[in-house]
Amino acid sequence: MKKLIGFVALFALLVLSACTGPAAGKPAYAPEPRVAGEAGLALAVPDVVLFAVSGRCGVPCDGAPTGNYDYLTERGTAQAVAQAFRDLGRSVLVLTYSSHLYNHYSSISGAYEYGFLQLEADFDWVRRNWPGSRRVLLGHSHGTNWTHNLLRAHPGWTADYLIDLDGICALWEGDNRPYFDDFYARYGNPWPVDLSESCDVEPIEKYWWWTSYYSAKDVAYPGATYNLEVQSARLLAADVQPEGNTSLVFDYTDNIRLDAGYWNVWTYVADEDHNGITYPGSSALDWVRSRIAALGLP
Repeated sequence: MKKLIGFVALFALLVLSACTGPAAGKPAYAPEPRVAGEAGLALAVPDVVLFAVSGRCGVPCDGAPTGNYDYLTERGTAQAVAQAFRDLGRSVLVLTYSSHLYNHYSSISGAYEYGFLQLEADFDWVRRNWPGSRRVLLGHSHGTNWTHNLLRAHPGWTADYLIDLDGICALWEGDNRPYFDDFYARYGNPWPVDLSESCDVEPIEKYWWWTSYYSAKDVAYPGATYNLEVQSARLLAADVQPEGNTSLVFDYTDNIRLDAGYWNVWTYVADEDHNGITYPGSSALDWVRSRIAALGLP
């Protein structure tokens, strides 16, 4: 009789576990964190961990998002932002990613690239194992959708800085929806929202009589202590156009909090175009570094 009771209890526990997971009967998906286990714990714990996500490989592009790659390392963008924290006397670990849900091979970089699910696993490992390390999220263009969605998908997670370089949502959903559909079919949706829908998804009541819908990349979610946003120069008339600025792509929406406030959110319109803002020495990165120097670490 005791064996029967024990079997029934075990069976009930297994059923409950299956029904309350990401999807009933489906396995969880969790990439191995890049800094994990004994190797990660043996490292000197950094004061700051910077997670940087590059954007789309351009228009035209060789099959975005599979062609997307980590160009923020190549251009020196991530290290330029990391230097701002080193100038505060802090040690910094930089981890970089491409704009894709999965880890993947990019035909443009000719290398294996890390995607959002890897970012999620790495960020989670760092926050649990190095709770004293400050966390910084940096995104450019389509990359801002991933950094913002990380906090959108995990309301309890926090980042000291959320840094956006000209966030763009156009084409992002079309690029990534097939991969989300594949992921949901395999594993179910482990998040409280459908991340494949990220453009014009957050209703924010700016006035008592007016509600506007914001893209995830334009919302400074509660988990972000400071949000620094750079918008690139608009395409102006030829006689006043900054030299070399021919981009039709730019962020035109100032970031906002879910409560319609702008607390700890700063927006700057740079002199450079959409790609120019990512290069060290640009007015955009100079502004980001100056804000970090002024604000310090919260």
